[in-house]
Amino acid sequence: MTGNKDFRRRRWSSGFLLLTACVLLLMACTPPLGDRLPRPVGVGRADDGQLRFVIPLCAGEAISSFAAVDHETERPVWKVSRPARRDMKKIVLGNAQGFAEQEIPLASPLPSNLDVSATLASDLVVGSAFTLDQIPEDLAGTATVVNVIGKGTPEPEEEFLRQTDADYC
Repeated sequence: MTGNKDFRRRRWSSGFLLLTACVLLLMACTPPLGDRLPRPVGVGRADDGQLRFVIPLCAGEAISSFAAVDHETERPVWKVSRPARRDMKKIVLGNAQGFAEQEIPLASPLPSNLDVSATLASDLVVGSAFTLDQIPEDLAGTATVVNVIGKGTPEPEEEFLRQTDADYC
């Protein structure tokens, strides 16, 4: 009888190991779902010091709306939708020019901690969260942005777009 129990135990163990190996192999062959990190929005300053956003678009993508919300309270701060141009990549906070609709006018004063997001025509959302003190005033009038998700140091806008294109497109 003991031989029969040992046989069944070994058979169960080998079946379990085989099943585990199959599951691990299947998991290794399955591509990850979604991006490992969300695609960031570059944040800089316009000539007048207002926050300026650079949205990295892959080929064929278009923005359908852009919103800023208070990170702590989730209160909407500003929202625009239906851009006039499909390839719009740069948006200045509070400037609804270039959009058919301003759904929420800019609220002031600005909260110190913002979440910004661009909803693409495909319903994919790209965005960043940051505090106002992470976006230096001396970026005003420059083509420099901060990629808050990847790094908090300013970089040329073209480098930001090139790197996000390489990472996400």
